[in-house]
Amino acid sequence: MCLPGHAAASETCAMTDDAPRPQRVLHVLKYYRPTFTGEGVFLERSSAVMQEIAPGIEHDLLVTHTPEPPGSMAACTTLRRVIYLSPRPLGTWRRQVAMAAWFLANLHRYVTVHFRTHADWYFVSYALAWVMRRRLVLSATLDDSLPVLVGQYRPGLRRLAARGFGLFDAFVSISPKLLNETRLMAEPERCHHVPCGITIPEAEPGQRGRMRARLGIGATDPVLLFVGGLCARKDPLFLVEAMPYILAAHPRTHLLLVGPALERQHLRALTEAIARLDIEGRVLLAGEQADPHPWFVAADILVFASHLEGFGTVVPEAMAHGLPVVVRRLPQVNDSFVIEGETGFLFEDARTYVGAVNALLSDPAARGRIGGAGRRFARERFGMRGVAARYLEIYGLPAPEASAKVLPEASAKVPPAVTALPGAAAGTMPETGLGCTASILDRRFHTAVEIPPREPPLLITMVDAEEAFDWSRPFRRDALDVSSMGVQWRAHRVFERHGVVPLYLADHPVAAQPAGREPLRDLLRSGACEIGAQMHPWVTPPFDEALGERNSYAGNLPVELELAKARHLTEVLAEAFGEAPRIFRTGRFGAGLRTADILKSLGYAADSSVTPCWPPEGMAWPWLTAHPYWADREKTLMEIPVSAALVGHLSRATRLAPFVLQSRMQRLRVAGAMSHLGLMERIRLSPEGMTIEEAKRLARHMLAIGHRVFVLTYHSPSLAAGNTPYVRNGEDLARFLDWLDQFYGFFASELGGRFGSWRDVRFGEAAVVPMAAQ
Repeated sequence: MCLPGHAAASETCAMTDDAPRPQRVLHVLKYYRPTFTGEGVFLERSSAVMQEIAPGIEHDLLVTHTPEPPGSMAACTTLRRVIYLSPRPLGTWRRQVAMAAWFLANLHRYVTVHFRTHADWYFVSYALAWVMRRRLVLSATLDDSLPVLVGQYRPGLRRLAARGFGLFDAFVSISPKLLNETRLMAEPERCHHVPCGITIPEAEPGQRGRMRARLGIGATDPVLLFVGGLCARKDPLFLVEAMPYILAAHPRTHLLLVGPALERQHLRALTEAIARLDIEGRVLLAGEQADPHPWFVAADILVFASHLEGFGTVVPEAMAHGLPVVVRRLPQVNDSFVIEGETGFLFEDARTYVGAVNALLSDPAARGRIGGAGRRFARERFGMRGVAARYLEIYGLPAPEASAKVLPEASAKVPPAVTALPGAAAGTMPETGLGCTASILDRRFHTAVEIPPREPPLLITMVDAEEAFDWSRPFRRDALDVSSMGVQWRAHRVFERHGVVPLYLADHPVAAQPAGREPLRDLLRSGACEIGAQMHPWVTPPFDEALGERNSYAGNLPVELELAKARHLTEVLAEAFGEAPRIFRTGRFGAGLRTADILKSLGYAADSSVTPCWPPEGMAWPWLTAHPYWADREKTLMEIPVSAALVGHLSRATRLAPFVLQSRMQRLRVAGAMSHLGLMERIRLSPEGMTIEEAKRLARHMLAIGHRVFVLTYHSPSLAAGNTPYVRNGEDLARFLDWLDQFYGFFASELGGRFGSWRDVRFGEAAVVPMAAQ
């Protein structure tokens, strides 16, 4: 079973013929969501950074034991597909047959297969991968080093099992202990120590205070934090039972237990101990948290009593947040980075645990010193970017520039290296800290916005406020003419007659130049418009990319560069108009795989980068709806597409449309013939290139099939003759303005519609007044 990603071929507009074929890595886990596993979380986080380093490599996940959950949404944008072997639990032999069949049918798609756990007891899938000369990688993450795995077989089969594991090209161990054990049975050159990497987003200003206030914790109260599954192995019960001894010395101390209940019996023991010790007001069972980082920010010390870990990622995560750590000693696991008295403390019994915690609570200066040392150590040693580069090396798909520094030359069965985009090497870019939980393009993450069917149709007018440039010539960084912003009043005569308040999606040249921003400031002061952001990469600093067609789409840029440009644009707009914009559009409608993650990180509430039926040239886009939809599970980022649709007798034939509308068919005039026959006509709601009758036909069609939100759009340079192909002279300009006048009248009278703001859709009754310039 498969949760299809945004590249599902049957419903994706084809890319140009010269687009490179991606190389793919298959990851295999026994257990995955909704089952909680640390290795699953690490795969999600590391795949995001591997995608940033090498965008040409795609990552899929095969889940062998967890049944496919019904109706679940995806959790990670950088896992292209999550394939569950079955929708129901399988017995051993049925699972074995299903795995063998799946590998026979799909192994040809991948260059490397990474078994993140020993998932095939009978080695059938391993043998198939070896026969097909796929690079095989096996991870050890807890108590599953090679000798331990071989020891699980009957004595008479252990030699055969050892030969089966000999099929693997590389063994990854996440701790020195696991590495040393694996080296007892495998050649050193095949054994690699790669710790779990960490990704730490920067804390928002005031986040600590807000988090504590939400939890009812005083600003100066000491807070101990545990993060992990509630189970006997992790032993949070030890921490609870030690609390009275800590409270005796520091009575205002709180203990936060963050994590899912993995064992009911242990959860029961925890709640009983809390009640027995009468510390209900001092211990909080917070449950599983999708984002644990704010909890680190709110805490003073991490406490961790686990008896068995392959690595214990939560400890260096806490260190990277600047927290001193007090953790149970696990030889050759955590004693290499928890350095006694320098980056934290190690304990072996309750006495040394309580002593270390009380000493830190009594000495704020020591907490600061140890926390600072731990932060520097963890970020340098365990940064996810370096870890992701190591994995790419092991896969035989090294990132440029970083590859020679990461591992020795790979074995002979390594496929050709993938070339990442310029500037994306692991050693040359900072970590973005981005999540991977939202997507404008990937339908797995989308939830339709519920709009009551009796609501009158709403029309939003969005204007791409931008510089004028010659659309037929190559892109130039010095094409910065924004003089057309001074004549936007021409359209405002029409807007005023109909009560329309347009949204200007301003790009960098408009915001950065007085000729662009001053006319918009005047309109803002009078309440005649709203402001959003639009990004033309070729005129938005920093300029680290080559000029060209491909890089004119923001989604084709390296993620770090797309983020840097979007952040700079947001800051310039905030300075120009007194408030940060909350709605975004990628110029040329060129959103990419991580655009939504970038917008979430910058605080945007909505995006309008989708124009259905018009996929950007040379980009793989799915056939998306014109209905507004949420782009993330948390419902914090809404996509409000431009209104466009297929109209005609074959308007529902969305699988046929990409074929009919591709450039080759356009040259053969197939699309024109189908439009003339009333079979399939592609229309966008814009006075640019569309007649008024076409626009009315589109609006009637969309209303009939249930649309209640309509988005009309055009480019600001069209208000000055000669800037765009749509308005070449004064007569064209008059027709353009008349088109707007006619359509607004039609929308209000015939369709019974109203004119409003994007905020009406995004916030509903919580909509606020347009931002005002300072």
